[in-house]
Amino acid sequence: MRDAEDLLTHWGRWSRQQVGVPRCTSPSYVLMRDNVEQVSDFPDADITDDEALLVDQIVARMAQRYPKTAECVVIFYRSDRTLAEVGRIVGEPRLKVREYLIAAKGYVEAYMEMGVAA
Repeated sequence: MRDAEDLLTHWGRWSRQQVGVPRCTSPSYVLMRDNVEQVSDFPDADITDDEALLVDQIVARMAQRYPKTAECVVIFYRSDRTLAEVGRIVGEPRLKVREYLIAAKGYVEAYMEMGVAA
């Protein structure tokens, strides 16, 4: 089983790459897009769509109960910003952002454990 840090990291990459999300309606464009190498500054996401959607669901549930924690998770993992940059965005000190991210990892791991147990 993968740990929460790994899942969140690859979920963030997956969301930036918009994997699995239809981005066009033209069949010609789809053929061209899929047959041309896409260059990206970010490494590829090593996560299945099902895993990424599960993490997405967990973060959405987190946002209902712990909105500041979920906001930090989304900004940190989807944009590759530093803790200080995330702190400036959400109006919290860097160390508080670190605490939010540690709590978020525990939250994700707890949900993953519940899924394995069920």
